[in-house]
Amino acid sequence: MRISVPFPRMRTSAAGQPEQADRRWLALPVVLTIGAGLLFWWLPGQMAPVATTTTATVGQGDLTINVSGSGSIAAARSVDLPFQQAGTVTSVAVKVGDQVHAGQTLAQIDASELQLQLQQAQANLKAAEAKFSQTKSGTATPQDIASAQASLTSAKAQLDKTRTGSATKADIQSAQAQLDAAQAKLDALKNPSATNLSAAQSKVVQAQTSLESTRNSASQAKTNAQLQLQNAANALTQAQSKYSIALQNWQHVQQTGTDPVQPTKSNAQGKSVPNTLNDAQQRQYYDAYVQAQAALDNAQNAVTQAQVAFDAARQKEVSDVTQAEAAVSDAQQQLDALKNPTASDLTQAQASVVQAQANLTKLRQGGTAADIAQAQAGVTQAQANLDKLSAPPTDVDLATAEASVLQAQVAADTAERSLAQATLVAPFDGVVSAVNAQPGTPISASTAAISVVDRSKLHIDLSLSETDAAKVQPGQPVVLTFDALPDVTLNGKVATVAPAATVSQNVVTYPVQVEFDPGRAPVKVGMSATADIQVQQISSALLVPSRAVQTSGSVRTITVLYGSARTPVSVAVETGVTSNGQTVITGCVQTGAQCLQPGDVLAITSTTTASSTQNNQRNNTPGGGLRLPFGGGGGGR
Repeated sequence: MRISVPFPRMRTSAAGQPEQADRRWLALPVVLTIGAGLLFWWLPGQMAPVATTTTATVGQGDLTINVSGSGSIAAARSVDLPFQQAGTVTSVAVKVGDQVHAGQTLAQIDASELQLQLQQAQANLKAAEAKFSQTKSGTATPQDIASAQASLTSAKAQLDKTRTGSATKADIQSAQAQLDAAQAKLDALKNPSATNLSAAQSKVVQAQTSLESTRNSASQAKTNAQLQLQNAANALTQAQSKYSIALQNWQHVQQTGTDPVQPTKSNAQGKSVPNTLNDAQQRQYYDAYVQAQAALDNAQNAVTQAQVAFDAARQKEVSDVTQAEAAVSDAQQQLDALKNPTASDLTQAQASVVQAQANLTKLRQGGTAADIAQAQAGVTQAQANLDKLSAPPTDVDLATAEASVLQAQVAADTAERSLAQATLVAPFDGVVSAVNAQPGTPISASTAAISVVDRSKLHIDLSLSETDAAKVQPGQPVVLTFDALPDVTLNGKVATVAPAATVSQNVVTYPVQVEFDPGRAPVKVGMSATADIQVQQISSALLVPSRAVQTSGSVRTITVLYGSARTPVSVAVETGVTSNGQTVITGCVQTGAQCLQPGDVLAITSTTTASSTQNNQRNNTPGGGLRLPFGGGGGGR
């Protein structure tokens, strides 16, 4: 516990001397006591006290009693922000130390695929809403009814044709062409011609040549893209290095005003002096910093573009080679089928001939009972579709359509959230404390990309003893000092006092939290701080140095010097709080009231002991004796 007091004020008379108080009850001289001490001083062969007397004045002022504790600065809020899904970082908009506001964009990942998913989900939602609206109203559009009517008419015409077998000349010609093609394919499988074999062989060779060319060109394109990506990465590394140097140089210029390359120079006398830069020279370092920052941004964008190009080249290689390999396989299968047709191929070709022949016969003779039944079913279905469009919606239709809307809405909301999660935003106003994301690099969903702390209201956690904690209450003012910032002092207040103690290694303490507003002070989270909590204030207290109070048993006295002669008088007093070298005088024993006045002069005697040799030496000193500021003393010259 520490107590701070003001410097005491002395009350003086018009003559400039301490004012003599009228205290008829103060008549306890200390002359005999001093004489006895002097006699003892000169006793040879004994240990004698050495007295030193100083003076002080009675003061009056406000006395503040503090309870002190120490701890480290902590933020009110601190959060590590990861992306909700993995991806490639496309941009980082902040750096460590930047002030950010709630909702501000901090970083982004590639969201092209997420954007497409959102657009598709929104389109599905609109379609579902339109379907539900149409179902709810029960009114089909003229186009819907016309389409259903056309389907019914077509189905009826097909039924009539199936029943009568009245095929047109074009229908019969088409069926005959299909039969001829099927027969030709069957004949080719049974007896392949040399021309067909040669053509099939050539097709295989062409496919193989195309595959090799595709492999070479796709591989070369991927290699070129990879080389461009590596070059962009190297350029980014160089840009980052140049930016770091330019930033350090500019910060040095801002802080010192001297040349960072050659901070000192020799003057005409050969002494080393600061190499101070003028405004134009400082501007050059600033321009270099701005250019380095722009170059860094360009390099980061170049890496992003190169990465996209490399990914595209890699995917195209896989796609093109796969397609070319499929063409080779298909050509080889066709050749193998011509050379050695399988039983399955022959059976399938024969079935195609039979089916084509049946279709031609049906057109010429009319459909079977099964064909007629199938055609009749088509008419029934078409009529049902038309009736449904004209009839009011059922409860099942409405429920189904509404469920489709809800499902589409959920999908759209999910896609929108996923897209929003591709952008990292600040959850509150604060300062960026860490950046773990770099443009052009992949990042997982579990990695904290950006860290933000809230410096608007910092706090310090203290651990106080039970004696000190008993004096502390929420709301009490606090003065804060910092080990790393000796010139900074901030005000705070007690936020909380724990109702229960914390016991560690048999030591009982109470957690106390102190809040403060840092303002523009350069305090940082984690810095050590000392908190002085004002637990009590005594106004207009009468204060004396604690050394002036003499204690004998339960009686406390002080020696007051009165008048121009400074006559010493011992006064019995009642005392209050004593701390930090000051004691509060609450009254006098005889009167029970205040008996001292600010400005009264006090005598403070401190004693030490000396050997008999020292005493003898003093005895042999001419003119020796004890000198007191209030008179007295031994002989003299």
